[in-house]
Amino acid sequence: MTDDAIHYRPRPTKLGHLVLKVRDIQRSLAFYTEVVGLTVSDWIGDHMVFLRCGQDHHDLALLQLPPGHRAAPEGFYPSVEHFSYRVESIAEMERITAMLVARGIEIDRGLGRHGPGANTFIVFKDPDGNNVEFYSDMTQITPDAPYEPSVWDGGTLETFDQWRLDKFVVPPPARILPLIDKDGDKE
Repeated sequence: MTDDAIHYRPRPTKLGHLVLKVRDIQRSLAFYTEVVGLTVSDWIGDHMVFLRCGQDHHDLALLQLPPGHRAAPEGFYPSVEHFSYRVESIAEMERITAMLVARGIEIDRGLGRHGPGANTFIVFKDPDGNNVEFYSDMTQITPDAPYEPSVWDGGTLETFDQWRLDKFVVPPPARILPLIDKDGDKE
């Protein structure tokens, strides 16, 4: 890595979106649509829903916790899976990725491009172990560019990464391994 990569400073343009882990996705969906006023953009299977209040494909996503987490002990609350910052371009995403690698910052997943929202992503750990994401190129939903929600298949690699891990700089998370083609390769 070059000295330039180590010293690169990203230029986020806004706090982008938040992914919350929830105990009951239908109950949470009703709350965020009926009480907060958000609109559904897409689903992944029946365990993740993307919501928006503006033009971005999503500014909140809800991720169903696995069975057994519903009856959490007193004082235990679902948590944030990640929060994100928007940057201007894929080129900046590539520079950020090089900087993270050069600085030895733990990368959780990426560089990739999600199916829902079509945004690029790189997710890494802050000093306390929180997942932080940079993203670019998210689908914009406007009156001139309407959008119909769909249900993405959570059992396909392209839903997680349209680039099929070709630009990943770390091994994929364990939960993604079963998606790497049922025959054991990326095709």
